[in-house]
Amino acid sequence: MNKFIPQKLYNQILENVPIACVDVAIVARESVLLVMRKNPPVKGRWWLPGGRVLKGEKMKETAIRKAREEVETEGYVGPIIHTSETIFPDGPDGIPVHTINSCFIMYPFETDCPIRLDEHHLDYKWVNHIPDGLHPYVERCLMSAGLLRKGG
Repeated sequence: MNKFIPQKLYNQILENVPIACVDVAIVARESVLLVMRKNPPVKGRWWLPGGRVLKGEKMKETAIRKAREEVETEGYVGPIIHTSETIFPDGPDGIPVHTINSCFIMYPFETDCPIRLDEHHLDYKWVNHIPDGLHPYVERCLMSAGLLRKGG
């Protein structure tokens, strides 16, 4: 069973090592789900559900776990649609965060895809185009999921 490491040790890791993360572009009815983050990094910004890969966990398993934990959604996980890295100055306890991110596409098993947010997110929305003002990583994930800019 995977478990989280103590915060003090995790902070030391954040200070010295990039973190492997998986994000999930959940696609339903020609739209992709975005969630508003409640915590750093990128607090208050629209993002994709996702997070850290745990030791011993395959990346596709991470995508399934994060969709279940963050938005209570189950679905078919397809391929990685985008890989990149991000560097955020605003991580936990003020520690800058460097992540290596892979974004998977997911198609929910339920057609209507009800969403229930976890305690780490403030809101959600479905987008059928790439809204202005998103982080470049999120924009590239949405583009890789097949969305265009409005009017594009």
